[in-house]
Amino acid sequence: MLQRSQYVVERKSPESLCAEIIQKTAGHHVRISEFFAVQCGRLTEDAYFPIGAGDNPPATTTALRHRRSKRKAVYIDTSSCRYNVVRCASAKVGWEECHETGPVHVVWVDTSLSENRISKLPRGARINHFPGMTTICRKVDSARLLNKMKRLHPESYRFVPSTFFNYNDFLRTKKGVGGDKWYIVKPDSGCMGKGIRLTHAPKKEMFDNAVVQSYVADPLLIDGCKWDMRVYVLVLSVDPLKMYIYKDGFIRMCTEKYHAPNMANAENTLIHLTNYAIHKKSKKYNSNCKRSFEHLFQHIRGLGHDAEKLWDSISDLAVKTLLSVNEQLKYSYRAAFPGDEDTGGSCFEILGFDVLVDKHMQPWLLEVNHAPSFTCDSGLDYIVKAGLVEETMALLGVELDEEKFKGVPRTPEMKKELLRKFAKRKEEYEAAVVKKFSVIYPSRSETRDIEYDRLLSTIRELAPPPEASLVSPSLHLGLRRTHPSLRPPTEQHRNLTQRRALCPPPKLLRY
Repeated sequence: MLQRSQYVVERKSPESLCAEIIQKTAGHHVRISEFFAVQCGRLTEDAYFPIGAGDNPPATTTALRHRRSKRKAVYIDTSSCRYNVVRCASAKVGWEECHETGPVHVVWVDTSLSENRISKLPRGARINHFPGMTTICRKVDSARLLNKMKRLHPESYRFVPSTFFNYNDFLRTKKGVGGDKWYIVKPDSGCMGKGIRLTHAPKKEMFDNAVVQSYVADPLLIDGCKWDMRVYVLVLSVDPLKMYIYKDGFIRMCTEKYHAPNMANAENTLIHLTNYAIHKKSKKYNSNCKRSFEHLFQHIRGLGHDAEKLWDSISDLAVKTLLSVNEQLKYSYRAAFPGDEDTGGSCFEILGFDVLVDKHMQPWLLEVNHAPSFTCDSGLDYIVKAGLVEETMALLGVELDEEKFKGVPRTPEMKKELLRKFAKRKEEYEAAVVKKFSVIYPSRSETRDIEYDRLLSTIRELAPPPEASLVSPSLHLGLRRTHPSLRPPTEQHRNLTQRRALCPPPKLLRY
């Protein structure tokens, strides 16, 4: 028997594995059995169950689902998902893994949503990505959108660091290279800190498929180290836009003390970059390099700052970032999912916002991740990510979908009224099941609503015409059937469609 905190763990497998699980969950109130399931990919009776007062451990995924056996079955396809925490969360909410020939209600994949995957999506199923969402996650595309908004509304978009994707624009803005300012070069589609570097004098070749961003040289430090926040935002719909922010998360700390960039330490990524993928390989990495929001806010209050005001600023940052791309997302969505019966809920997405806070308590947007990692390497990881995924699944309200048009004549007037009632019921359902999520758009503040409406007016003026958007040509045709007022695709798009028809793509997997 091994004891840790309030849990007594019965050894039913090799002792070394037990000790490893205990070490990873140390200091966190997490069910050892569930954490074991995430590591091994299944809940099993051979795992280590916490035995104590009032604790009834789950036995298997089947036992978990039997707790909700009275509800109608919801089937999820996780065949293209590598994260075990997603499968465990689906079991906890009572969902079943789909079969090859059976129904599918939810599809969970790790990659972005392609045209091929949309075409093979079962009718009525939901998928965990929006078409076109990579626009805000690609460094160059997001820089174009956010720079325009910052130029027109500098106060509203002050959270965007000065970003350049063209060398001539950089020279024109900065009037030459030099001085004491430092910049950080980020590849357009890079991730996990790959290809990122600091420079004192950006050169022309650095702008090839990359952006050059002003380095925030005065970050707020914890224990002398630089850190950033991973904030999770759930987008339930883009037409109309509906966003939630998750109150739990974690900060990722550097493993070496921070010093302002200079020629001697500019190449030391352990000082300047906060990416977990970089620091987990460091010999100095330990469990304290990831800390909860609760720890962060206690630290901020200890410094005499307002933690609630900072969180409100971060929520505002997330909304304004999505507003800058919302017009393109709406068009892409309606092109992929045409039809009057679609209420905007065929897709949902969990976004990971990386936010840096400076010593003046100003949050800065570093990047947006459209496919944040759900790997659980520690107890804190499991607490945050399992809760996030589980509550996201609950908020989808999949069980309500089949009642949308049940037993009602499908006349246009009746459908319109029914959709209105369904939207109201869905809102009441979400309010009843929400726990750690909070709505950030539509806003609950009249002042914020006025500001967001003003920004949306500007965004609609800047939005490109349909044929210039990022939607593929074949999806344009589907959209024109339900929206004939749109202009037809250009000659270039028609030629591209013909070439695709002559050379069809190879057959892929199911999704």
